Amino acid sequence: MAILYLLIAGLVLWAAYKLLTKSQVASSPPKDSGDQARITLTVSQVGGVTRRSGHDEDRDEWEGSFWEVAQPLPAKAKLRLSYTDGAGRNTERTVDVRQFGVFGDSVLLIGHCNIRNATRTFRSDRISSCIDEETGELVNDIRGHLQARYDASPDRTKDLLLVDEYDTLRVLLYVGKADGQLRAAEKAVIRETCVALTSDSRLTDKSIDELFTGMDVPTLQAFKLAVGRLSKRDAAAQAVVMAAAEKMVATQKVVHASEQEALDYMRKRFAGNAGVA
Repeated sequence: MAILYLLIAGLVLWAAYKLLTKSQVASSPPKDSGDQARITLTVSQVGGVTRRSGHDEDRDEWEGSFWEVAQPLPAKAKLRLSYTDGAGRNTERTVDVRQFGVFGDSVLLIGHCNIRNATRTFRSDRISSCIDEETGELVNDIRGHLQARYDASPDRTKDLLLVDEYDTLRVLLYVGKADGQLRAAEKAVIRETCVALTSDSRLTDKSIDELFTGMDVPTLQAFKLAVGRLSKRDAAAQAVVMAAAEKMVATQKVVHASEQEALDYMRKRFAGNAGVA
């Protein structure tokens, strides 16, 4: 009997020990709680703008709004701004502007801020003064100033080409890619043609690359439709496109079958519709 009592007492003590150990483990903090605490961001209000510690305080929460501008325009300018940020801090900044656009009642600028060494967006209603560092001009109408910069730039020329000579570009792109690749010599012919069409000698091979960015190589059907539209223009316009296409093909010793087919189709359509308004 004595042995039985000792066994029962031992079991009771063992069970009590297990319960106590389990309770202590459950009440202990998780091992990685300290790490979690260190990465938790603290939310605060600064000047009416919600900010998080660990984020760049200088970046306003609305900066993403620039990507909602319907028609942003490229404009290169180095501007010195007296600027008030979202927290009410006044700063002097030099900004290499890349684009601008209208958003609501403000003009938004985006560019490289030399003070922060980062891309920033600026609202015109927070700019108290602006100086064009390249000319020393005091700028009162920021939108008008940047619009004038854009209008006088080769970027404007490229945009006009996409509007006025879209079919020409597509036809020449098709001819250039008819053998599978647009070579440097062919690209040079396209550049020369674009310079002749716009009288803007600032266009470069890089400009041609930018023109074709986002432009898919036309299918054969799309090429024929573009040629058909060009055939309704005056004979001088047709001659420019035809001469460019022939010069592109002549940059190689061997004429690809698809290139020859394209040239033949252009000659046929232009001859059949010569002089049609």
